[in-house]
Amino acid sequence: MKSVNDYRGQELQWVHPHRLRAEYELRAGDELLARLSHTRALSSPVHAETADGNWLLERNRLRQTIAVRALDTQAELATVIRGKSGRATLLIADGREYRWQCTSFWRDAWTWRTREGTPLLHMRSGARVQLEPAVQGLPELALLATVGWYLHKLQEEEATFVAALVPIMG
Repeated sequence: MKSVNDYRGQELQWVHPHRLRAEYELRAGDELLARLSHTRALSSPVHAETADGNWLLERNRLRQTIAVRALDTQAELATVIRGKSGRATLLIADGREYRWQCTSFWRDAWTWRTREGTPLLHMRSGARVQLEPAVQGLPELALLATVGWYLHKLQEEEATFVAALVPIMG
């Protein structure tokens, strides 16, 4: 597996290579950069595997948070706090903070930004990933890419659930 940091300036793509497996891969052409896998529909825990780290993403539905734990030690490295309209904040244990925000009227483009507002990573039309020059040397880049995809898939799952409820409630 190659590091996401080595692919600035190239379009990256999240793919679902095996329709029968709950697994997604971030690719730059044929190069594998990250993998997200789970045993049930985005239920906890989700395993994120990259060249830069392996994590478990554990969702707490009541608090609308996601704990990011190191796979080997189970130490909590970061917390994602989900907000309204799909927004989220990734809080790294050392105090650094990144914000996930919609950047499109049609809700088909999302961006990770620094606390100061500098864009780092864009996810467009769900699966295309574009890296900004500001990500150079950013140690959390692989984590941002995998957590961003996880948040995108959660939004899709929740929208499907709500759409299924509308006929029942109506």
